[in-house]
Formats: sequence, C-alpha cells, structure tokens
Amino acid sequence: MPGTLQRRTRFAAMAVVLAAISNAAASAPVHDRAGNRLEALIEQPAAQAGAEDASARFCTADRQWCVRTAREGDERASQLEIEHHLPGAAEPHTWFIPLDTAGADATGTDTPWPFIVRLAPGADAGQRPTDPQQAALENVLVGVQRSVTTMYSGGDAGASTLVLSRIRHMDDGIQIDPDVLTLPADGHAMIRACFGEQDTARRAGACHDQYSFAGVLRLDPDGQGMPVLRYTTTATRFPAGASRLQDSQARAPLRKQDLRTQTDRTCSYQRVLRFDGGRYQPDTPLPECSEFTAL
Repeated sequence: MPGTLQRRTRFAAMAVVLAAISNAAASAPVHDRAGNRLEALIEQPAAQAGAEDASARFCTADRQWCVRTAREGDERASQLEIEHHLPGAAEPHTWFIPLDTAGADATGTDTPWPFIVRLAPGADAGQRPTDPQQAALENVLVGVQRSVTTMYSGGDAGASTLVLSRIRHMDDGIQIDPDVLTLPADGHAMIRACFGEQDTARRAGACHDQYSFAGVLRLDPDGQGMPVLRYTTTATRFPAGASRLQDSQARAPLRKQDLRTQTDRTCSYQRVLRFDGGRYQPDTPLPECSEFTAL
C-alpha cells in the first residue's frame, strides 16, 4: 500500500476518536440526569493561540473556560494551562498542570482534549464548599491527549493517551486532581517489510503488517452524581492473523483470503467508568492491548 495512504490511515485513526465524540457533543452539550454536561471546546483563531511553543487555545462557547498546552523551557516538558474567566473579573484565574516527558526513544506531542465536562452543583457528594461563593463556582473535568511516535526500519508506530484532571473549588481555594482517569485513546503501527521478490511473494504483496486502535469516551445520560462515562474501543489488524508478538517469518505464506482487515475481539470492548476513591474505575478491568496501544 502506498506510503501516502498509510499516513492518511494513521492520522484518520485520531480523527475517529474526536469525530465520534464530536457527533455527540459538537452541536449541543450532552447532559446527564444529574445536570453534568459534556461540551465541545472551540478552537480559537491562531492569533489568539499565544506563544509559538504553545498549542491552540480551546474555549467553551461562553468563553468561561479555556485550555491549551505549552512547553516550559525544556522542549520535552510541557504543561496543561487552564483559564477560568469569571463574569465581571478583569483577569482570568489560571492554573498549570505539569505533564511528564515522553520516553527517551519517542517523540511526544501534547494537545488539549477538545472537550470539557462541566459538573453539576453538588456532583462531588460530601465535598461541596460551605462558603456560598465557592459553592457557586463551577467544577470541571478537563483533559490532555499525550501522543508519542517512533520510527522503525519497516515503518513506524504511534499512540496517544487521554488523561483527565478534575478542577474543583474548596473552602480554602482551588484543588486540582491531576489524573482522575487515564485511557488509551489511539494507536497505530505499520511494521514489517519485504526484502526482495521472495518476501513479496510469500506475503502475497502485502509487505506491511498494520495495527490500529481507537477509543471513544462518552457521557452516560443516565448518570447521577459524578459523571458516569462510557468507553468504547475498536482494534484491528491487517492482514488477518498478523501479530506483533510472533515472528512473521514463522507463519505460513499469506493467502488471498488473509488480505483483509480483522477486528480484534479482545481489544474491541466497552466499559462503564464510575468515580470511586478519587479516580474513575472501569466496571471490569481493561484487557491487555499493548499490541495495539504501545510503541
């Protein structure tokens, strides 16, 4: 398959993650029974994006909340910047969440999750401030997508992770819980290559193994209290039967019927995520899917 098409396929995988959520959130916020709402953020014009080492700024439609990522000196270190614009205030409140660096052998990119979950009053049961002014302020879930890529002699691989943080107002000020949920968001890999006509014939002309993974996070409309989230994933491999855990040379020669995209049943799954003990927990453990989500 031509290299340009391969690149388009990889970038399309991330688009699937965003577009699937966008279908639910872009036209109007999605509410649950408690009043929590998932809302798409709007990318601001480039002139307002800030420094060259920062991402675009994404804001809510009412511009009360804005987020962006920016590097802090070290080119491998970055932070998530959150702005809260209160009505009548001359300047926004700004907070910073440091982000870990990428692995030494990978190139990393951090971008804001272009959505926000605006929590209903009292969603943090038992933790609502006694100060009426603090209690009236909105608490939110914001996120960052952390992407890493690497090159192989026969192709490349990339993966992204979604990390959500909670911002809540307390009697003594703001509290940031920097990692209340971490999930695989996207993955792709193109490996193997043909070295000569014999390899090409053995692989029926399909010289690359390809792997893809896409996760979608939605708000459960029946949720109460802290938002209940639903996480759905799809993982595929090409050709059918390909495995990053096995030597492709040990396999029998590929046949025409093998030249198809195969959905992996184990790593295509659904989970319900509920807030418990300070973090979101899945209703059942996530399967081991590093074949699709690791470099």
